[in-house]
Amino acid sequence: MKVREITDCLRYPLYVIFHPAAGFYALRRENKGRVWMIVLLLFLFWLSIAVMNQYSGVVVNDSHPMSMNSLTDLAGIVGIFVLFSAANWSVACLMDGEGRFVDIAMVTAYSLIPMILVFIPATILSNFFVADEAAFYYMIVSISIIWFAVLLIVGIMTVHDYTVLKTVATIVLTVLSMAIILFLLIMFTMILQNFYTFIFSIYVELLY
Repeated sequence: MKVREITDCLRYPLYVIFHPAAGFYALRRENKGRVWMIVLLLFLFWLSIAVMNQYSGVVVNDSHPMSMNSLTDLAGIVGIFVLFSAANWSVACLMDGEGRFVDIAMVTAYSLIPMILVFIPATILSNFFVADEAAFYYMIVSISIIWFAVLLIVGIMTVHDYTVLKTVATIVLTVLSMAIILFLLIMFTMILQNFYTFIFSIYVELLY
């Protein structure tokens, strides 16, 4: 891969967040996105979350140092990301969506950019805020989250070629699908644990 191509890939997310409709259309139709950018953006998002939890000012930081685990946060971020992408893809297949799984994953990853860009600067600023100024911190963070939500809606609408109402309905069904998938995974895990316990107890009985 040429240096120019890598540079264009790194600059393209900035275009997407300010021109979401055109940017996401190019991701889907013109192959502007790259799979390695998904990994990079997820890593940067995890890094920004870790920095925020660890170094936010005492006025806005409710995290206990002994309870923080960056690896657990990483597993949670990747798990939710994959779960959302899979659930949205499964719902879109039933609702005539045009987006592929990789398209949904790219849209979700690129939509994280506002939070990636805002969380670390907001964390730095929070160390200079007093209690009365904490509202500014929460306002900045909230704007980035709302921006993320808008980008995600526009991205899902663009890659699936949906209307706004159909996009909102798809996202609601996606959340429900995520809950169902989680429930099935938990049930499957419990069944495996019970089966293992049963086999192990038989082994112990035969041993003694």
